[in-house]
Amino acid sequence: MSKYSKDVIQILYQQQPEYISGQFIAEHLNISRTAVKKIIDQLKAEGCEIESINHRGHRLIHLPEKWYSGIVEPIIKTQNVFNHIEVIESTPSTQTLAKQKLVGNRDTYLILSDEQTEGKGRFNRPWASSKGKGLWMSIVLRPNVPFDTITKFNLFMALGIKDAIQSFSDKDVTVKWPNDIYIEGKKVCGFLTEMVANSDGIEAVICGIGINMNQTKDDFVGDLERKATSIKINAKKTINRYYFLQNLVKNIEYRYKQFIDEPFSTIREEYIEASNIWGKQLKFTENGNQFLGEAIDIDDNGILIVKDTDNQQHKLISADIEF
Repeated sequence: MSKYSKDVIQILYQQQPEYISGQFIAEHLNISRTAVKKIIDQLKAEGCEIESINHRGHRLIHLPEKWYSGIVEPIIKTQNVFNHIEVIESTPSTQTLAKQKLVGNRDTYLILSDEQTEGKGRFNRPWASSKGKGLWMSIVLRPNVPFDTITKFNLFMALGIKDAIQSFSDKDVTVKWPNDIYIEGKKVCGFLTEMVANSDGIEAVICGIGINMNQTKDDFVGDLERKATSIKINAKKTINRYYFLQNLVKNIEYRYKQFIDEPFSTIREEYIEASNIWGKQLKFTENGNQFLGEAIDIDDNGILIVKDTDNQQHKLISADIEF
């Protein structure tokens, strides 16, 4: 792909629905009109619906289900949380790549991929991350907070992700403590948070986020049919991935600032209302120990209070929950 493809798609995207002449693009980028035509032909071959009319120019009508850095970067840069963004076509895991890029820098950044070939969730569970269907990304943040507050990071992030998904879903979106998002009893998003620290404090928090965005019911086969869903299924329309990403990053930035500035107690009631774990018999797994019980409360420190079938109370910081 030409090094100018990013700039051409950005110009077409920002100027839509207007026609933009090849001469304008050529002069703006200081390249030839022949080079512009080759780039536009390549974008069309990738699936971009671009209308080209003599004496009028080129107009972007529709983008394929693909991330283009020329559009992603200006969207993300309207927020203030990331120093830089990387957009790639395919990677085994954005989370692994994000951790590799920690070496030698102190930046905050976002890695976004069209596809993950070895996506993983919590407890090393596989996460299907097919090309063009969802949002697969990892973010690296640098919170200057004490060690004991980092466990609450997931709770703030869960609300941010939930709010972004709710903006596009016709059905109610809920949170399953500590880091899954559900619609109508089916999982639409999972996220994995890892911390890098040394004796001086926290170096980085790496949060990998996987969201089923534009899958149809036919994409979920076997056991996934009853367990998984997508935003599209619950919105009855295709989700514009760029609008969704912009909304998601805005909500992440808002909740991250809350996490830095405020205690969990300020969002406790909101989190309780958003949760889908109340009044149910659940299976809890913590450090290999399994028991049945009912979640009865979350305290001001974000700790889940559970009463087991023997009427014993457990205070959980992190655990796996099965409905």
